[in-house]
Amino acid sequence: MEGYFLVADLLGFGRIAKNLEPKDLDERIRAWTTLVQDVAAKCKVDNTQLISDTVFSAAQPDSEGLLKLLRFSKCLLEKGVAESFPIRGAISYGPYEWGSLTYGKAVIDAHELEKAQDWVGVTCANLLPHIEEVWGVDLAVCFPTPKIRGPIILHPVVSWAVPDFAMLASSLSKKGLTRKGETMDWKWGYKLTNTILFGMYTKMLRLAGGEAKRFHGLMPVEAIELNLFHKNTKPNV
Repeated sequence: MEGYFLVADLLGFGRIAKNLEPKDLDERIRAWTTLVQDVAAKCKVDNTQLISDTVFSAAQPDSEGLLKLLRFSKCLLEKGVAESFPIRGAISYGPYEWGSLTYGKAVIDAHELEKAQDWVGVTCANLLPHIEEVWGVDLAVCFPTPKIRGPIILHPVVSWAVPDFAMLASSLSKKGLTRKGETMDWKWGYKLTNTILFGMYTKMLRLAGGEAKRFHGLMPVEAIELNLFHKNTKPNV
């Protein structure tokens, strides 16, 4: 079959497993499972598999299928962060086989794009069918996805309500994601900063009525700098 495919990983799952006592870990696993199931039901995503810390979801090859996965991703990001379940994911398009063993080109493409990222967020592969129908500051925004290495490339990314710095930093460091008294490292810091930059960029787009299908600036920090120190009160996008 052919269609849209989402791969999303729960960031910090290994640390949660190591840091929590068995009883607390069982509760966290149940909460994670319930979250994925509830969000899938709410967004009417029928094909969803949860394998440990990884979510597989598939949808039909039309604009409605893409919309379902975008909304599913957005809701999973927002509700996940609220419960200290940060996710990183990718949406691709292509052939796949769904069943007890799920595989195919769409699965591999989504998995590779997901692993390349360095933030809390969900990125879409470029040239997705029907992407022109879903651009919008509250759904899909053109953005240079932060990656661990490699060229800087613009992608459609899922737009979601990123919390403010203090709230996001807290969410990424509690409920087993870190240990009490632990010194945070730059791996954690880069993910936090990259996610906050995206949140600031989308807030500026909303204030200015900027076009979501076009990225404004060379890098996110440029757009933020221009607007932060611009003489006018209205953001310059």
